[in-house]
Amino acid sequence: MTYLHKQLARRDFLRRAALTTAYAGTPFAATLGTMGEVAAQTATDYKALVCIFLFGGNDQSNTIVPVESAAYARYQAARPAIALAQSELLPLNLAGFAGPQLGLNPALGALKPLVDAGRCALLANVGPLAYPTTLAQYKAKSVQTPLGLFSHSDQQASWQSGLPTKGSATGWLGRVADLTASAYNPGASVSMCMSLGGNNLIQAGNSVVQYQVTTQGPVVIDTIDPTHWRHNADLAAAMNTLLTQPRSHMLEQAYSTVGTRAITTGQVAKTALASAPAVSTVFPAGGVAAQLRMVARLIAARNGLGHKRQVYFVSQGGYDFHDMLVENQALRLKELSDAMAAFYAATVELGVANSVTTFTASDFGRGLQSNGRGSDHGWGSHHFVLGGAVQGNRLHGSWPTVALGGPEDLGQGRLVPTTSVDRYAATLATWFGVPAASLPTVLPNLTRFATATTAGLGFL
Repeated sequence: MTYLHKQLARRDFLRRAALTTAYAGTPFAATLGTMGEVAAQTATDYKALVCIFLFGGNDQSNTIVPVESAAYARYQAARPAIALAQSELLPLNLAGFAGPQLGLNPALGALKPLVDAGRCALLANVGPLAYPTTLAQYKAKSVQTPLGLFSHSDQQASWQSGLPTKGSATGWLGRVADLTASAYNPGASVSMCMSLGGNNLIQAGNSVVQYQVTTQGPVVIDTIDPTHWRHNADLAAAMNTLLTQPRSHMLEQAYSTVGTRAITTGQVAKTALASAPAVSTVFPAGGVAAQLRMVARLIAARNGLGHKRQVYFVSQGGYDFHDMLVENQALRLKELSDAMAAFYAATVELGVANSVTTFTASDFGRGLQSNGRGSDHGWGSHHFVLGGAVQGNRLHGSWPTVALGGPEDLGQGRLVPTTSVDRYAATLATWFGVPAASLPTVLPNLTRFATATTAGLGFL
């Protein structure tokens, strides 16, 4: 969901309204222009960020679990009905980690070899923060906290906007694209922000607008094709004029602009995909795998799209497990793990494994305390970062105490995050090419957590 700031200018409102309502079911216009006059530079390298958003709030406590006996006993005592069997966990031997030995949910079997090989990293207890916050500060209400804690829609917005204490019309990946589009993708008619997971806030920029693609490819407006009108060229031409002709009314012109760019963008994307190298990696069944397969195909088509930088959004829903957590989370995580492993293999096949970084995000984590057969909404959570440039087989951030009443437990085993989304995002943005001086433009609250030179978490 995109949240409009109350003070958004009328002109900007009309522009966004046109973008979000025109031609339902078709791809939107790729961009409304580049980021103005950005300093020219030569960019010969290629990089892509791929965000996989796990809608519903993934249960972190059954995703990464302590295997060591005493720590496992505390975990099991907190959730006796939904604890995973110690013998079923996939043990990890993380480099430089001084905490208890950890294990992965057995459904993550396809991801474990990539962790072991140093291609996948674990990021512990991440969440939206307004300021660095301790448990004591939270209980004393002495620091501001994100709006709508434990609410799906509010925390999705906080994660995606990077502005957890106010509404925003832009997301942090969109602001990354604003700063890099004209420098790396000059003249490209297809947006560098491409979504396989539907409309989202994280890719919304001030100038860059996400381009939505289906798992079968771009949706081309076929009403301008004479074959659509039983080979009637006159009707096709009339429809093309209706969609693209200049208008004097401001809102009508916005629709016309969207129509023109949607037609152009769809054709460019279709042509680029048709001429791109084939991707022979076999992907498993499932929605997230289908999305990632199309991402791989679009990466293969990057030259035809005119892209040296790309930002992708992929989504997987159904993580809100207040009931039947063990059974249903295993299905979701297996689908996710198998899809991520296949996608990494595809990047190796395409020769871009070191240039593509995939990362997970989710509404929030969940409480350690069992509610019977599930878990309830929490705050901090654990995530995965995958790619050839990743410093993997490591845990980044601070591993929390997995026990009720621990030093991060604000109640019912809900974790106060020890790493902010800001630092997570800053690490990714820096690798992508955003200079340190521009990080506050992407993440206005970053200076509350680190300086520009100390923001990185070390996983890239």
